[in-house]
Amino acid sequence: MNIERKDSIVALVKSVSADAEIRWTTDDKDNDYGWVEVPTAADLVPMAKGLVPLSGRLVTITAHAPQNPSEKGFYEVCYHFVVKGTTLTLRVVPEGTTPTVPSITPYHKAADWAEREIHELYQIEISGHPNPRPLFLTNETQPKAMERLVPLSTMGNGACTNTLWEKIMGDKSGEVVH
Repeated sequence: MNIERKDSIVALVKSVSADAEIRWTTDDKDNDYGWVEVPTAADLVPMAKGLVPLSGRLVTITAHAPQNPSEKGFYEVCYHFVVKGTTLTLRVVPEGTTPTVPSITPYHKAADWAEREIHELYQIEISGHPNPRPLFLTNETQPKAMERLVPLSTMGNGACTNTLWEKIMGDKSGEVVH
């Protein structure tokens, strides 16, 4: 790993929050991975903004329900960046009675659709998003549509589009699937 790059990332994270936990891993091909536990949702924006001058590029954002939810919330949101060849993941637990994280779209345009998807599919509020319009789902779609498990084999077969949307929208008769 480039020591200067690692030191720059650590300095950025610690300048935002001394309580942030950082761990580093390397795979068998010597690819480096940084994992940051962001202590509060408010720390996310300064960390994401600080990655811009380090040539940090947002790759994607994922949300999921961890096996062991924390006391702070049921979901966690992971922001996956690449900083000059080093993969860096910022993990934050949404806060508040309505799970909320701040938008990083003003600093990373690639966050636009991913943040909107997370809001639609998991009902995690994205505060300060510049364009909060829905992407795919309408008001007729069941809340938390993607919480239901869809087997990989179902998604991978030729009928996945119909089968997946029938699970989300309800069965063919119009009855809602639970």
